[in-house]
Amino acid sequence: MIQEKFVLKKENLHAFLEALSKDMEVFVPCHNENGATTFLPYNGQEIYTAAQTFYSPKQALNKPSEKEFFFGKKSSSVEVERVKQNGGKMIFGIRPCDTHAVKAFDKLYLEYGEVDPFYREKRDSTLLAALVCTEPCSNGFCHSMGTQEPTGHDLLMVEKADSFYIEAASSKGEELIKKHRGLLNITKFQKPELNFECKKKLDTRNLKEILDKGFFSKVWEEEGKRDLNCTSCTQVCPSCYCFLTLDKFILNTENSERFREWDSCHLQRFTKVAGNHIFRKSRESRLRQFVMHKLSYFQKNNDMMLCIGCGRCISVCPVGIDLTEIAAKIRSEFE
Repeated sequence: MIQEKFVLKKENLHAFLEALSKDMEVFVPCHNENGATTFLPYNGQEIYTAAQTFYSPKQALNKPSEKEFFFGKKSSSVEVERVKQNGGKMIFGIRPCDTHAVKAFDKLYLEYGEVDPFYREKRDSTLLAALVCTEPCSNGFCHSMGTQEPTGHDLLMVEKADSFYIEAASSKGEELIKKHRGLLNITKFQKPELNFECKKKLDTRNLKEILDKGFFSKVWEEEGKRDLNCTSCTQVCPSCYCFLTLDKFILNTENSERFREWDSCHLQRFTKVAGNHIFRKSRESRLRQFVMHKLSYFQKNNDMMLCIGCGRCISVCPVGIDLTEIAAKIRSEFE
């Protein structure tokens, strides 16, 4: 591992990103056409590093809609052709909490149960350049979740007034620094010590057991009455992974394509099965599923909570539903 520490002057940032873009698709934090902050492929646009992005970077690994297979009709059979990934990717400027969401995806798709080859191919060719936070987010509670430090990243970056402090965090990151060393300056300074505290808190002590006890708490009914089931929270959440598969026929042919598209547990049709039976008809049951999955269910199988404390779901909710407040109310009932 390279022991030297580097700085990338901000005046060289675009040259650095352009150099990276020659070898891979680079996703950067920026504003989209509607003015919302998100991660998009780099094409020379201004980079947004002032705060956490409105949308998470998960679309760099799991697009809202992407083709998995092509089904081609032959004379007496069907040919299945899997979509291949085109080259590598880098998620540049991913926040520490969001790297923990990627870790959750890795556990789900690569460790728990069968390996998902579609995800593995994307993940194996994706680098993470983590940008450390220097101040708390408005609704973030990463300190409560232990996600304030990045994990599984290849580069570590800290923004300074006129530059970015950079160090390699993996062998892939080391190779990347060696290749683009001409744009970096060696520094004798160590990584700046960051000392900030999140204003929002979530008490995680025995939280899984307390939420299990509070499965039938009146809190769910009270909060469920306000829930619009608009799915805004699952759209911006970096660790929501639910998807559905759709086969779309190509007109005037006997061929079809299979797509994987984002889905949401807040939708009533999400639990609809044969015979038109819906397992979670009420809004409160769907809200409970969302919160319990984040703070209880996922932990049982993967030894980590699915919530990474970014607070995006709180910021985006039009009626102000806050899963930290729900957990606190249930704790007060059953602790």
